[in-house]
Amino acid sequence: MQVLITGGAGFIGSHIVNRFLSNDWEVIVLDSLEETSDINRINKGNSVNIIKGRIENVKKLPVVDLVINSAAETHVDYSFKRPKDFIDVNILGLHNLAVHCSTHNIPLIHLSTDEVIGTGEDSYEDSMLKPTNPYAFTKCAGENLLHAYGYCYDLNWKVVRLNNTYGKKQFPDKLIPKFIKLLNEGKKLTIHGEGLVTRNFLHVEDFVDAVEVVYEKGENKNIYNVSTDEEYTIIKVTEMICDAMNFEMDKVIKYVEDRPFNDPCYHSKSDKLRKLNWSPKRTLIESLPELITHYSKEDK
Repeated sequence: MQVLITGGAGFIGSHIVNRFLSNDWEVIVLDSLEETSDINRINKGNSVNIIKGRIENVKKLPVVDLVINSAAETHVDYSFKRPKDFIDVNILGLHNLAVHCSTHNIPLIHLSTDEVIGTGEDSYEDSMLKPTNPYAFTKCAGENLLHAYGYCYDLNWKVVRLNNTYGKKQFPDKLIPKFIKLLNEGKKLTIHGEGLVTRNFLHVEDFVDAVEVVYEKGENKNIYNVSTDEEYTIIKVTEMICDAMNFEMDKVIKYVEDRPFNDPCYHSKSDKLRKLNWSPKRTLIESLPELITHYSKEDK
């Protein structure tokens, strides 16, 4: 069996690549190999082929048994400054994959985000889409594109929505690796506003488990939220990191003005996925010692 994984040198994509390699799949990675990509995240071997390219302008795609799209522009802050880049990758790039998959009858699993629902109430797969930033808008458009292509061209698609994912090999500007690095360097931790925005924290390996479950058991032309019961404020996560590293939080944080577009919370519910016998196996508090060791070694 052969799978094409776009964005396979990124944080989440590389974990998906490594899981499929461990399950004896032949893996083709399509990745721009820019910015947040790093081929050293991938367990290389005879069963992986890495192609440098961008999904929005690639000329020819391989015919495989499965396509998983983890390629995306994801940094919300950047989406305000260069929204066209997000449109190119998250919408036009997905269009290219969808056309290829519908033409060759290849199932497509697309990674989306809980941000498509917007902030506030509990959100389910059929909740109204209410994006509040350019990044979330492009992911909404991507989901709608799949709905339309499934209807018009009988595209075989499934969507997996993730949230604040953490784990090893994450890009260093993300909250957990960033704060570990700053504490190791004796620098202050910046908290926007009062740090009271709430996020759902999901271990990357639990997310990869969900991708496998959706591939094996999920229904065609369906969306699946992936979330845990671990919703924490940013200040609480900061406290957990400081406690695990033996720092007094009050002495190492500084408060700055809040981002004007910092949504207070996303309440994504994964009841639908749990009916397929998926559940998270890892907690943030249990994972922190291993992550601190991992990111502290990277600093040396």
